[in-house]
Amino acid sequence: MPVIMLTARDSVMDKVSGLDSGADDYVTKPFAIEELLARIRAALRNQTGPGTGTCLSAGEVSMDVERHQVTVKGTPVELTKKEFDLLRHLLENKGRVLSREALLDAVWGFDFVGETNSVDVYIRFLRGKLDDAFGIKLIHTVRGVGYVIKED
Repeated sequence: MPVIMLTARDSVMDKVSGLDSGADDYVTKPFAIEELLARIRAALRNQTGPGTGTCLSAGEVSMDVERHQVTVKGTPVELTKKEFDLLRHLLENKGRVLSREALLDAVWGFDFVGETNSVDVYIRFLRGKLDDAFGIKLIHTVRGVGYVIKED
């Protein structure tokens, strides 16, 4: 998880110390909220770690991130950009239950204005293209919490 330090300490040595201590970015007060949101988006975009490689998979679903391709049982599946991004985030967090709010922030962005049911709609689209079409059960609902990808 990226770390952004937000502080009133603005000397060069404070900034160097904060960044050397492991922070990914350093923002001093006063700041514009638009700039902070842009820095958060940039930090999340540049995030590397487990599951951010070129190929992701769960069960019989495989995703080639660089080629923007998804296959189920070896058969290519066409996804919209939003469906692809949602599936990618779920695959990157395979086994972890993700709330609707966490999915909105990660896929739609922090500045998204709308309802959390957007996630439900796109989950239904993904289930139709993956689960229903190929007779698999990949995306599971955890009632009152969110969604998770489980491998059977």
